Amino acid sequence: MNSAIVIEYIKKRMIELGHGDRYNLLLRHIVLSSGSKIDIDAYNQLWVLIEPVEMVEIISNTGYFDLSLNLSNELQYEHTGIIEIKSYAGDRAVHVRFVQAVPK
Repeated sequence: MNSAIVIEYIKKRMIELGHGDRYNLLLRHIVLSSGSKIDIDAYNQLWVLIEPVEMVEIISNTGYFDLSLNLSNELQYEHTGIIEIKSYAGDRAVHVRFVQAVPK
């Protein structure tokens, strides 16, 4: 998924969520070391994964993403609420890139 598609998607979703064009966009690049975990408080925000990433599990109130497991018939790129990102990469860091929309 390229960034132009993500930005257009966010524009439409923020209108659907009642924010119109009253939001700021941030590019978020999260680096996780092997076996680490991070929790992000993203209530009232929209986080969209820009590209698929391997050896990472992303769980949020509205989505699940993990390329290595067959726990779901569909993987979500959109996340809100508490976003939990876990790395299970062996001996390397993983890079997870999002576009974050924060209502004004």
